[in-house]
Amino acid sequence: MENDWFQLFQDGKGEAFRQVFDKYYRPVSYFALKILRDDTAAEDLVMETFRKAWDNRAKFATLRHLENFLYLVTRNACISHLRSGRVQHTTIREWVRISGDAESDKPPLETELIHTRLIETVFEKLAKLPGGDVLRMAYIEGKSTKEIAAELDTTENNVYIIKSRTLKALRGMLNKGDWIFFVLLFLRP
Repeated sequence: MENDWFQLFQDGKGEAFRQVFDKYYRPVSYFALKILRDDTAAEDLVMETFRKAWDNRAKFATLRHLENFLYLVTRNACISHLRSGRVQHTTIREWVRISGDAESDKPPLETELIHTRLIETVFEKLAKLPGGDVLRMAYIEGKSTKEIAAELDTTENNVYIIKSRTLKALRGMLNKGDWIFFVLLFLRP
């Protein structure tokens, strides 16, 4: 099934591009934002990355090749943007963060990519769960139980029940490491 739309993407079908965009835009944007810390610049660079992917669509041998392209081109564009001088707040500490720390065996960009992929996994799992929208609103969008109840036209108690059941189901879907990541990232006070 996934190969079907990937083939359509390679063939230049617009609906397949939409699937690629929907699947990768959020995680690649998050990756760029972690590097740049500038929403507008990150969005512009990611949009350009998707344009380049579309222009080079026939060259991708596999879906994994496309995914790696998106992250690599985004990373390189972010670094170029930081080097360009348009970013005046870049400090030595930022350059160390971007290029890697001599005391660490893994560079921060690799860590950010892993972080981004874990978030992507959590978003995919949430989309498949009944009640996933409640968790998204609560922990990702930061809405209160009262706001969620009003938006979904239900009671606050019902929101608590949905959150509890959905968290239990999500825990069953994620491996132990991903669950710990989810707890640390989203459920901290």
